[in-house]
Amino acid sequence: MKKENNKKTLAGIIAGTAVLAMSGCGSAAGETALAATATTEEQAVQTGTQSTEAESTVAESSDTEPAELGKITVGVCAGPYGDMFEDCIAPSLHELGYETEVIEISDIVTPNTALDEGELSINIFQHSIYLNNFNNEHGTHLTYVTEIPTAGMGTFSDKYASLEELPDGAVVAIPNDVTNTARALRVLAQTGIIELDPNVEPATVTVDDVTSNPKNLEFKEMNPEVLPNILDSVDAAVINGYFAIAAGLDLSTDLYNEKVTEGYINVIAIREADVDSELVQTIDKIVHSDAFRNAIEDESKQYKSFTKPDAYYEPSIFEN
Repeated sequence: MKKENNKKTLAGIIAGTAVLAMSGCGSAAGETALAATATTEEQAVQTGTQSTEAESTVAESSDTEPAELGKITVGVCAGPYGDMFEDCIAPSLHELGYETEVIEISDIVTPNTALDEGELSINIFQHSIYLNNFNNEHGTHLTYVTEIPTAGMGTFSDKYASLEELPDGAVVAIPNDVTNTARALRVLAQTGIIELDPNVEPATVTVDDVTSNPKNLEFKEMNPEVLPNILDSVDAAVINGYFAIAAGLDLSTDLYNEKVTEGYINVIAIREADVDSELVQTIDKIVHSDAFRNAIEDESKQYKSFTKPDAYYEPSIFEN
């Protein structure tokens, strides 16, 4: 029997979350309002701030059984990835008899802590560089099933029609969390408007590693989720694709759309304890199926223009 897909906000799991970060999670195309004053993920690490206590009892990750068959609880952020799950993955799961529940979360810390603690079956909002960094800084035990089509960062402006029009000393807003600061600078470097020190690891570059800046751009680091809302107060902003889409911005009309590189393709994250589960095998098979690709390439949907993973057209590693 086909199961229904239910969608709700994080309020049903985590109460009073004060942590809000990054500008690029994913889904329901912008129905969730993101708080502009919330603390970033990087600040949470520095100050020791943790996600708020779960309303229900949360088991320790090491003691939690692998994801139970029958129901899949999916954590997403505002942007396209919750919609992608519902449009392109959930129908196949329903046909197999699974029930699915999508929980929309307003920050980029809780989806991983809730997954690690067993409150979620999977989450879909992050790239592998962020996931690996999160594991290192938070002591979580997460990995991923597979990569999925990904909306790149967009460079937007309410004042100028091209990057060439940016004046000397233009203020460019970029995300202020470590991984996306580096990513935004790499996007700008792709355009040629700045150059970065080639001797610095690309995933860790900061504004201090800008070696050429002919327009004397001033970089304003801000909480990534607020960037779509401050375009009228800066000359341009580099915004994660999922936050841009959630805010109603069109990646096809931005000044520049990121060429998404290795490590920045979004993933379906799981707990390490679930890596050999039937759930993981099922999801991997679906994401590498014709049904999934046909849904992604549907002209009426937004996913067709997303960057495709290298293994997009390959069969699942679990196919016999």
